[in-house]
Amino acid sequence: MSLQLNNNSNINQNWKLAFLCIVLSILWFIGVFIFEGFNEASVRSNIRWSARFSVICFCLAFGASSFFGIIQNSTSVWILKNRKYLGVSFAIVHLIHLLFLVLLHCYFYKVFIHRSILELALGGLAYVFIVLMLLTSFDQVSKMISKSVWTTLHTLGGYWILIVFSNSIIGRAISGNYEYIPLAILLIIVWWVRLIALVRKRIQKAV
Repeated sequence: MSLQLNNNSNINQNWKLAFLCIVLSILWFIGVFIFEGFNEASVRSNIRWSARFSVICFCLAFGASSFFGIIQNSTSVWILKNRKYLGVSFAIVHLIHLLFLVLLHCYFYKVFIHRSILELALGGLAYVFIVLMLLTSFDQVSKMISKSVWTTLHTLGGYWILIVFSNSIIGRAISGNYEYIPLAILLIIVWWVRLIALVRKRIQKAV
């Protein structure tokens, strides 16, 4: 979910995008607590909002190259150029999402106790990937590993996170929680464009 850019001014400008996404998300979360108070309802509300924000950023970042391979226009170019910064925004916001889950567990509802070991393992591994992918999105860290290791980490981690998100969100949409339908559609689109990109790559190798 990263992209190397040569122009320093563009890099600085794109980091401003990540900063803006993160700051606006945090301000939204603070606003929820200000207007609703610190209680179980407000914490659960921020859990839902942080999930929505992070899923959108993730889908844009992880689907960027595949989307660009299908449609070349100003939108796909912009997403591709900014996928690293969208990915960083996703990681930070989803770590905040984890913080809200911890707050819920500590103060209102033992959410982790009511999850199966399998669910905790799948979600826990997703967070391990998120942290590793976040760290290796910075040039100082990415230079310490080979390009093949970097690519494997971000590809495997991206698909693992996509599976976890799909299982949670698409499952909820199917079960009747219609508020999740837009995110479910977005995840399905990412699966679709990644599949098309994979098929095209294999066809090109076979030719």
